[in-house]
Parts: sequence; structure tokens; C-alpha cells
Amino acid sequence: MDPVALKALSEIVGDEYCSTRKDVLLTYSASASTSHESRVPSAVVRPANTHEVSEVIRAANRHGIPVTPRCGGSSLQGEVIPVADGLVVDLLRLNEIEDFPDLRAVRVGAGVTFGRLDKYLKGRGAWVPVYPGSSLTATLAGNVAVNGSGFGSSRFGCIAEMVQGLEVVLPDGTVIQTGSEANPNAPGPFLRYAFGPDLTGLFIGSLGAFGIITSVSLKTFKRMEHLDYNTYGFSTPEQAEKFILELKENEVSTVWAAIYEGRILEFFLEMVGEEYGVPQYEWPPYTVSLAIGRVRENQIGSDIRAAEEIAQEVGGHVIGIRELPKGEWDDRMLELARSSYVHGWHWRILYHHATPSQWHRTVETMWPLMDEYGVLGHTAGFQSDHASYNFYPQIYYDPQDPADEAKARAAHKEFSKRLFESGAVPFKLAPYWKDGISGMDTYFSILREIKRAIDPNNIMHPGVIPLLEEGGG
Repeated sequence: MDPVALKALSEIVGDEYCSTRKDVLLTYSASASTSHESRVPSAVVRPANTHEVSEVIRAANRHGIPVTPRCGGSSLQGEVIPVADGLVVDLLRLNEIEDFPDLRAVRVGAGVTFGRLDKYLKGRGAWVPVYPGSSLTATLAGNVAVNGSGFGSSRFGCIAEMVQGLEVVLPDGTVIQTGSEANPNAPGPFLRYAFGPDLTGLFIGSLGAFGIITSVSLKTFKRMEHLDYNTYGFSTPEQAEKFILELKENEVSTVWAAIYEGRILEFFLEMVGEEYGVPQYEWPPYTVSLAIGRVRENQIGSDIRAAEEIAQEVGGHVIGIRELPKGEWDDRMLELARSSYVHGWHWRILYHHATPSQWHRTVETMWPLMDEYGVLGHTAGFQSDHASYNFYPQIYYDPQDPADEAKARAAHKEFSKRLFESGAVPFKLAPYWKDGISGMDTYFSILREIKRAIDPNNIMHPGVIPLLEEGGG
């Protein structure tokens, strides 16, 4: 990096928070992502507040330095792997929390993790009820940048449904506030859809390509202390799909609903069944793992009875093994860590959303492809809103075997095409969707126009969404 540029950055954040040490740069060259090549940046800065972030971006623009924002680094799709020789802006020092209990809202800095916020809100019986699998290290701002989902999404939807407004540093250093807080006289965050078009939505799921989110304002909810766990068995995928749709239709408060096909469940229980205390059982062809949550105890009994009746009406039955959903729900803060140590494989993931009624389409697409390419894999997922199901199929490979990795990469590329053709929608615009998405040229041309307008020098996380690059799509 140009010494003049480096000096300017150091003067903004202080020498202590600007580093070019090789060991530090190596740390920021990768993330929790597997199957993504690491890239070493030229420098890392750790600004203390939004003003410093703004000044850093202005300096980067003047000197033509590509910028990669980074929070917890728990991403699994390479979103925070920097441009080689670029600049990483670490946001973990932006760690303020401001509570607005009368508005049922909270504002958090970009460095606040789900784990820290959950502990903070628990003291007043509140929560933000969506937990990604990497909750202990994932930040709210990072999760908003990918429009994440997780435990709790079966009832409350993706993280975007929680957002009331964002503070964002644009690629030229300008700071904007969206939602009701755009009014400097507002008492706090109480409305996302304010002042015309939904500007907030431009940055949700943008992976940082349009600006750096420095704070997030979110809805909070009364914490659910009364939960019930159970499993339900079905002979066909259509029965299982109908079951979770009818639960929603009848307002059963499902905070976690996941369908498992027999082979998938067997694989999953090999990893965590013993730790969750799941007994040996002759599982049916399709199993639904369900957690029901309610604020008031007198509500949950009705939901339990309704779930049993609905299961029977669609041709299923109550299995009665509670350890599986209880283990999944109780483990929601540790899922990523646990899945990392129970096996040593590398994997490639194809996050996407489908409808619950088409759950079987992903499974029916996956198994023939695995056989065709001779790779090992499985899929997991959960209901992520009233009419969507979040999938994350995984293809495993041995990173020490180039031929095995090449097969996994080829299968991964083909899988994205077949999923898109089945009607699946990307969870986030990760690089592997570049070859999978077709017939959306106009859509992506509009996004590219927006990118050019607010980031004419293309310094903000260039390449993180290949479909935004010239010629992409």
C-alpha cells in the first residue's frame, strides 16, 4: 500500500489500530468459510466509531484502495475474504447497545454479536428472536448484510423482518440513516418504512457492496420462556410439508421446524445424536423436528394439542422423542462451533430458500446429482417464514485430494443451476450463483446501475457479488 495512504489511515484511527504486520494480515485473509481461497490484504484498520469509518472510506476513495468490511468473520461463503492488497475495515470496536424498551427496539453497533445482545436483553425478559448458527461470534450488522436466518426464523422470519433502520457509510464516506431515525427529532427506531421508498432494503443482503453498516436498529420481542419439543413422523414428503404449512395456517407458534429425510437424519444424528441424548429409534421415512414457544404458559398446551391433531389429519403421528428438537434449540448459540469439531471435512454450501411445499424438490435434485458426480453430501434446513424454507445442502470433499475437490466444485456449480431451475431463490448472492442464475438480466442491470451511481470508483467490496460486476449475469 502507498505509504502516504497508510499514513493517512493511521492518523484517522491511531497507530494502535492500523496494522500491516504479516501475522495480523494473515488472520484477516480468511474467515470461517471453507473451500474459499484466502487473500492477504495490505492493511487492517479498526475504527472506533462511525466518524472514523467515514474518514477511512474517504481516504480509501482518494487513494483508490478497495475496501472489505468485516465484523465477526463467521461467514461461510467467503463474504469477508478481502481483495488482495486491499484494506480490511474491522468493525468490532463499534460495540454500543442502546435500548428503547418503550419502542420495543434496540440499536446496536456493527461490532455487537448476537451472543452479547442476547445476554443484554435477557436481563429485561426480551430478545431478538432470530439466531444464526454462529450466534456467539456473528454480529447483527454482518447478519443483516447477508439477510440471515436461523433458529427462531420458523416463527419470525429472516433478520430483515426485525430491522427498523440502518446507519450506513456510503462508498464516498457519506453517512446516512434509514427508517424513522432519519428524522433527527425521532425518539428512536419505531418504523422502517418511512420517507418514501424502502432505502433500508438496499443494504440488507448487499454483502457490504453498497456501503458499510455501522449500526442496526431492530425490533425486540417479549422473551418466550415456555417451550415444548417433539418429533412427528410421516410416510411421504408431502405429508411432512403439509404438516408445517398447516401449523402456520393454524397459528401454532413454531420457533423451530425442520424436515428430515431418513438418510439426512441418520447423517445428522451420527454427528450430534449422542451429545443431544437422542435414543436409538427406527425413524420413519420423514421426520419433523419441532419446537413450539409461547410467552404465556396457558397458550402452549393448546398449540401442543393442535400440532398432534394436524399431524394425524395429514397422515402422520407423534413420535415423542423430544431430545432432538430440544438439543437443536438449546444448541442454537453453538451450532457452528459444534458442527466444526464433530467432523473434519471441508464442504461447499448452497444456501437457498424454497417453499415448504417444494421441500422435496431440493432433495430430489440433490441425491441424483451426488451420484452423478460421485461426491458425498447431505442437506439440512428449517422453515424460515410463513411460505419459505431455508436450505443449506453441503457437498463434502477432501482438501488434500485435488481430484476430489475438483469433483465437488463441478457438482456445486451444476447444483446451483438445477436449484435455480426448480424455483429456488438464493439465500444470498454468493459467487456460486453467478453461473446458476439466468433470465434476470434486467434485474441485475438495475443493481449495477445503482452500484455505479453510489460507488463510481468501485472501491466497496468489489467482486463480493460477481453479478454486480460488469458483464456479470
